Amino acid sequence: MTYLKNYVAATMLLGCSHAVWAEQSPVVLRDDVLTLPQAVVMDGDDFSHFRNVELTQGANGNFAITASDPGNLAQVESVEILKNADRVDVLAEGFRSACVSIEPAAVSYHDGQFMVAIPVSEPTSDVCIELAVEYYLITTLPTEDLSSGEYSVNVNGVKTDFTL
Repeated sequence: MTYLKNYVAATMLLGCSHAVWAEQSPVVLRDDVLTLPQAVVMDGDDFSHFRNVELTQGANGNFAITASDPGNLAQVESVEILKNADRVDVLAEGFRSACVSIEPAAVSYHDGQFMVAIPVSEPTSDVCIELAVEYYLITTLPTEDLSSGEYSVNVNGVKTDFTL
C-alpha cells in the first residue's frame, strides 16, 4: 500500500484519462471517495495495473489511496512501429490465457518516450484450462504535436525506437 501512496498523482492522471474504458464503470466521487474501475501506474520503465481503486479525499482536499486490487498486464512478445502519412501506430503481439481478454491500452508520453500498458481482464472463471491464445493489438500513439526526431516506445516492458 505504501508503494501506491507514492503514486497518487500518477494514478489520478492515468486513471481519469485512460482507465475508464469501454464497458467499464465510470469514475465516481461519492462521500469523499473517488472510485476508479482501473488504473495504470507508470514509473520509469515499470508498469503496474490496479482494479477497483479507491482514493479517499482528506480534509485538506488531497486524495490518498485507501484500497485497490492488483490487476495483470498482457504478456508482450514483440512490438512493431507502423507509420502512416498522418499517424504512428504500435503493433503489439503476444499471448494471453484463454480465460482473459485483452483490454484497451493506456498510453502515456514523457520526454521522448511513449509508455503503453496493455491490461488483461479478470479471469472469466475460477477454474480455467491454461491455453495460450495469440493476440495482436494496434494502438495509435499521440504524435500529432511532436517535432521530427528519435522516439522510443515501451509496451509492457518490450521496447523499440522509431523516427518521426
